[in-house]
Amino acid sequence: MKKRKKPSRIIILIILLIAGAAVYAPRYLLYSTDYQKVDTIVLLLGPDFTARRKQASQLIDEGKADYLIIPAYNKISRISDKVTDKGIVKSLSPNLLMHDPGKKKKILNPSSYPDFYEDTHMEILAAKKTMADFGLKSATFVSSPYHMRRIKLIVSSEFKGEKREFYFVPTVYEKAPANFWELSSVEWKKVGREYTKMIWFTLYSRWAK
Repeated sequence: MKKRKKPSRIIILIILLIAGAAVYAPRYLLYSTDYQKVDTIVLLLGPDFTARRKQASQLIDEGKADYLIIPAYNKISRISDKVTDKGIVKSLSPNLLMHDPGKKKKILNPSSYPDFYEDTHMEILAAKKTMADFGLKSATFVSSPYHMRRIKLIVSSEFKGEKREFYFVPTVYEKAPANFWELSSVEWKKVGREYTKMIWFTLYSRWAK
């Protein structure tokens, strides 16, 4: 009888571990940091881009950066003060890469990366290239809440060993419950995709460099 109990205990333990992981899964993705004034905000693309852009605009209005980089659009704009009838407001310059079309084409060109690279990875590589070209040393990454842990993973990998200052700010304008019982089926799909992509990046990044 004792020998039969051991497999049952193992199965129960596995079930408990899986259940515990599922309970904590959404909360783990919700990575964020405090933020300070930086050289640039890096705004990452996604289906909820309006909410992400609204968060970036809030940081810009707070005077928390000198530039805005949108890697997916091959775009970098300088942030400056503009005097209006309503007072001084923040203003974005035209895309600085438009002055050098050749450079713009080289920043984010998906065909120059292996097919298995995922979009966020390519965006961060493009942001890294743009920051280097403009001599920018610090950045705040802005995206959706469940996206932030993967961004942190990729940034830590691609900027490893470099003396940079990074902050991670999720948009507050997108719903992203931390408690597992509050998630809808759509939100669970988002969580599942994030973990799948994190595992995929971890696997291919070990032998792709």
